[in-house]
Amino acid sequence: MTDDWVPSDEESDAWLEEWAAVDREAARYLAERVPGVEDVPDDRAVWLDELVDTISPSELPGDDEVESLAAVMALQHVDWLGLALGVVRRGPGSDLDAAQVQADVVALDEVDGEIEDPDGHLAVMAAALDHLAPRWRALGVLDDQERLTERGVWALPRALHRSWTD
Repeated sequence: MTDDWVPSDEESDAWLEEWAAVDREAARYLAERVPGVEDVPDDRAVWLDELVDTISPSELPGDDEVESLAAVMALQHVDWLGLALGVVRRGPGSDLDAAQVQADVVALDEVDGEIEDPDGHLAVMAAALDHLAPRWRALGVLDDQERLTERGVWALPRALHRSWTD
């Protein structure tokens, strides 16, 4: 297979519009299930943007982060929705564990399909959480034992909603 394929402007525009539609649908789904997810006080907006940047980085990673960040980027909307809704349901003090997040994804209502490769999905989720945990501890989303904080339970759904609507 050659690397000669270059998408046309129309193909790129269609792909970007399709992706934006999925973002809007995920944001709507989250807003229907987490009251007030659209409300962010001005004094928390900058901090929340820092959290959004851990989920959807604005800069290229360093050479030592490429593989672990690839796991974060491999997460689909449904994975993030499962994570956010599970966090809200379990609340502060609960562990953020890849197997639990996978169970939360499977338990999502109104989501069709199954995880085709559960072991592979679990490995990607674990790698993504390993990448995110130190950043989320630094932001106060997780405590030193990688349990969710009150701030994290409040912020994760809002950060996702913000990343999908901005």
